[in-house]
Amino acid sequence: MKPFETICPWLADALETMEAAARSDRLGHGWLIAGPADVGKRDLAYVLALRLLNGRIGTAPPGPASPAEILARYAALEESGDLHPDLHRLKAEDDKRTISVEQVRDTTAALALTPHLAEAKVVVIESAEIMTPAAANALLKTLEEPTPNTYLLLLAERPGRLAATIRSRCQRLVLRRPAPEATRAWLERAGLAAEGLPPALLIGAPLTVARAATDIKNVRVYKDINDSIDSVYKGRADVHSLAETWDKGDTALALDCLVASLHARIRRRFVPERSTPVTERASRFNDNLGNAVSSERLFEGLDMAQNLREQLGRGINVALALKALLLGLEPT
Repeated sequence: MKPFETICPWLADALETMEAAARSDRLGHGWLIAGPADVGKRDLAYVLALRLLNGRIGTAPPGPASPAEILARYAALEESGDLHPDLHRLKAEDDKRTISVEQVRDTTAALALTPHLAEAKVVVIESAEIMTPAAANALLKTLEEPTPNTYLLLLAERPGRLAATIRSRCQRLVLRRPAPEATRAWLERAGLAAEGLPPALLIGAPLTVARAATDIKNVRVYKDINDSIDSVYKGRADVHSLAETWDKGDTALALDCLVASLHARIRRRFVPERSTPVTERASRFNDNLGNAVSSERLFEGLDMAQNLREQLGRGINVALALKALLLGLEPT
């Protein structure tokens, strides 16, 4: 099976929505695909892009992808990024925090050229909300006056940070996390056990869960991280030592677990769920944490954790940022 010829199963309906628009010649030139981290925005965008470029719209739909398959092809994408000569990938350069105007201009110049193989050209803009204002303005002209058979797929975790002029010129598709039981079933079909994973992580982003489940031998690491998060909520943690530990260890994993935990707490506070074996365990997990942290501070902590996750490796003082983040989640 070639890369991106299957799709995350919870994204099949969203892909069909976009393919139906393409079949009826209603697929707009600009699409804003919004959703939380690790829900599969890239998966949807690249599957659609390659089906457009390879003339496969309207053919048999792609089958479901396994967790290992998704993680492997994302690794391959980061390694080479060369999927199709008429597919352009736009993202922040490795040592940068933003997408620059020069990157956008180079891409729009390429769009003015004749396609190499396909009749269409597709641009996937990852984390479109980190475009600089000048980059967004440079993209605006292409959105307003696209060359024929050109499609721009803008992916955003926080679409509200995009300029209103950009948002207004795109059709919008919002992706949601699958239910915890759907994530659990997806893992089990691939022979992966979710039993050892922290309940809050299982409720979180499905691709984060997949990374954890495919490395189940290290599940103790996940438990230790979530135990430390529990201790922060309860006011029992040495926040300064914990921040130093996370800074010296797998900081990205710790932040992924923290984001999943915050999402779970916020969701349970505002959106009561149908009781299932997964949500019952998550409920017990969250009940143990008490309600000493206000909803406002939970949302602030979530925003800080997501921002810090994006900025890792970009020269910031991670230990100091972690201390500020964790102190804000302690009970008052």
